[in-house]
Amino acid sequence: MAAMLAVMASVGTARAKEVYLETLKGEVRKIPIAVVVAGDNAATVSMVSKALEDDLARSLYFDLIRHKEIKINGVPSKLNEAIRGQLRQLGIESAVIAYITQGERMIKLDGKLYETGSGELIFAKRYAGSDNMVRRVAHRFSDEIVFRLTGEKGIAQTRIVYVSDQTGAKELYIMDYDGYSPRMITSNKSLNLSPSWSPDGQRIAYTSYRDGNPDIYVVDLTTSKRERLSNYDGLDISPSWSPDGNLIAFASSMDGNAEIYTMDKGGEGLKRLTYTHGENVSPTWSPTGGEMAFTSDRGGAPQIYVMKTDGTNVRRLTFKGEYNSDPAWSPKGDKIAFACRRGGGFHICTMNPAGGGLTEITSGPGSDESPSWAPDGRRIVFASSREGRWNIYMINDDGSKLEKLTRNEGNNWGPDWSPN
Repeated sequence: MAAMLAVMASVGTARAKEVYLETLKGEVRKIPIAVVVAGDNAATVSMVSKALEDDLARSLYFDLIRHKEIKINGVPSKLNEAIRGQLRQLGIESAVIAYITQGERMIKLDGKLYETGSGELIFAKRYAGSDNMVRRVAHRFSDEIVFRLTGEKGIAQTRIVYVSDQTGAKELYIMDYDGYSPRMITSNKSLNLSPSWSPDGQRIAYTSYRDGNPDIYVVDLTTSKRERLSNYDGLDISPSWSPDGNLIAFASSMDGNAEIYTMDKGGEGLKRLTYTHGENVSPTWSPTGGEMAFTSDRGGAPQIYVMKTDGTNVRRLTFKGEYNSDPAWSPKGDKIAFACRRGGGFHICTMNPAGGGLTEITSGPGSDESPSWAPDGRRIVFASSREGRWNIYMINDDGSKLEKLTRNEGNNWGPDWSPN
């Protein structure tokens, strides 16, 4: 967002009002779990085993216990006493067993989940897909495991949209949440920026220069249909969908400096929300749709502000740091992530919606920008130049478990995590 404010310029004690109410829970104890995968193709078995273990570890609900001596023949309807004793001795409370069958251009996964104390089967399901969907099948199974044992929806089938210049132009790409299976979704050889998922996960709004002027477009991923929503003078950037999917907030310099506007999902009903002499960009909706955080330099340096979604009750959230931008409201409603500069490059910070609880969760060389939350509100994806080139990384919201996702030869920016 630091760059965005520069682009916009070249073109032309607060209290929380809204937080999701939810049952307060203590620290969740991780469930000791083991994964055993068998099949007639060693490479596929290894791929599925690693995907399942990585998915379960990233969910943050499980303590993965890996032990080479755990061997189970087939996929039994119930664990016998000998196997149960072996698993219990290792401290394993739940066991995941999968058997992979590969046919001509097809793969089948017979998956079962057991409780090791009684040996009882918790659930069993067969998954099938084409032979190029091995990882997708594993992700489906792991999400089912997460739901069955925790009651929470897994994130293994989610995706991330981002910008990459690996072909020379800045095009949009989608990859699986773990960085696998990237595919290009624009090919206009132009400049495409600031992608944003719709709440139903079927559409992506973004800024493109494909027709000369930087306007807001939407691509429908189910039909590949593309539609230009804005056609105003100046720069239209940083689209953000309302939680119900009916409105899109964005920043535009159509009236001179950058201001925040909304329009409906068809590009009609334009409404201006901010009226200042500074630059106002990067709107992000609260999960209930009643408020909106954004970046503004109305007080001098760029800082994070919040307002109601009709433009009233504007209040400043950040007072520490010389430059704060790129706000992203957590799906849980309890935190806002943003890019914070403390001398030198940017890092990713989080705070509560009242502006308190400021925590810097990334560190190191380079610059970290453009945070976006996983739909479970427990992980953050962002762009970083820490290794020289810009790449996409993800990290737990407490700053642990940094993981690099993109490994192409280009630069990669502006990630947005899908809602489902």
